[in-house]
Amino acid sequence: MKSVIWLLLLFTLAVLLALFARENNGYALLFFNQWRMELSLNAFVLLFVFLLGGGYGLLKLLDWLVSMPGNVRQYQAARRASNAGKYHREALLAMFEGRHLRAERNLRVALASQDNPELRLADTLIAVRASHSCRDFERRDAYLAQAREIGGPRSLARLMLEAELLGEQYRTREALDLLHQVYAISPKLTSALKLELKLRQQENHPARVIELADMLERSEAIDAGQAFRVRAQARLAQLKLVPMDSRELERWWASLGKDERHQPRLAAAAAREFGRLALIERAETIVVEALESNWDVSLLEVYGELGRMDGKGDAVKRLARAEEWLRHHPNDHSLLLALGRLCRDAALWGKARTYLEASVAVTATPVAHAELGQLLEQLDEREEANEQYRASLGLALDLLERRG
Repeated sequence: MKSVIWLLLLFTLAVLLALFARENNGYALLFFNQWRMELSLNAFVLLFVFLLGGGYGLLKLLDWLVSMPGNVRQYQAARRASNAGKYHREALLAMFEGRHLRAERNLRVALASQDNPELRLADTLIAVRASHSCRDFERRDAYLAQAREIGGPRSLARLMLEAELLGEQYRTREALDLLHQVYAISPKLTSALKLELKLRQQENHPARVIELADMLERSEAIDAGQAFRVRAQARLAQLKLVPMDSRELERWWASLGKDERHQPRLAAAAAREFGRLALIERAETIVVEALESNWDVSLLEVYGELGRMDGKGDAVKRLARAEEWLRHHPNDHSLLLALGRLCRDAALWGKARTYLEASVAVTATPVAHAELGQLLEQLDEREEANEQYRASLGLALDLLERRG
């Protein structure tokens, strides 16, 4: 529709110009020194339009000739940028496909054609990751040196990538030094905190792991469940790291939250530490409270060992409590095993044998067979004891084969 309107306007203008030229009887008189020229007004208008158009065309030609070198350089730069962009896209696709060697080759070509410093830095860092994935560490370090030259010493992207790669090589100290530089630029960078958490776990630094887990949970970088598991693992590491005396252990236990104190593995480990210090009643309280919250095999195992720990404990009371649990968990082989151990430690040989045989009948385990074998050996039933030992060894070998 627009083209039709334009055609109508052009035809109208042509008609008006033709009418003007036919009806116009004017003339133009031009003087230049002693020269005089007389022209019809129509001829003057046509001559003026021709000269104006010719002058404009000449100026455009001169401008094109003058700007030709710059245009050539601009064209070459655009061609180089297009070529670099092509290889950059192919390299990214190869990276996502897991073809790291092809990605590195494409990036090498892209870098040769790339003039933009920011894009050069990005391509260099991708090449660093690709070379690292190919385990070509010499080439990776060469690309890292290029990245330092392009981005400078405070390039956050380069520092984070280098720290991550060094962490993957278990070069923990070097990676942590780089993270200190990252924190100087961005003190609360979430990705840096996550990477440090991983490195501190490698380094076995539980106090810092707990601190980082709290920070990441508050910033919602990790969910509450993940933070809880990380903290629980760090608490276990704290127990193994340096043996504590009774005051230190009590202070450490009091610093835990309620959910942590009821975590089965953590409660079992803490109870064993209290038992090591001959604080049997404290260990028993920890196990009982945790069992009431979370019924777990590891806690039952510790409860069954309480009688063998040094100290003064009420064996009859413990046995009565365990038998009360049995009413609610009649087919729990771990509870039956714990009852057998408690009875054996209390010198109740008949009940111990009954409970251990029941545990084996419910679920045969290497530990239950071994416990029953030791009891039968004490009762001077050596042949039956040897049968239990053989059964224990056979189950243990089966478990090793399945895991191997």
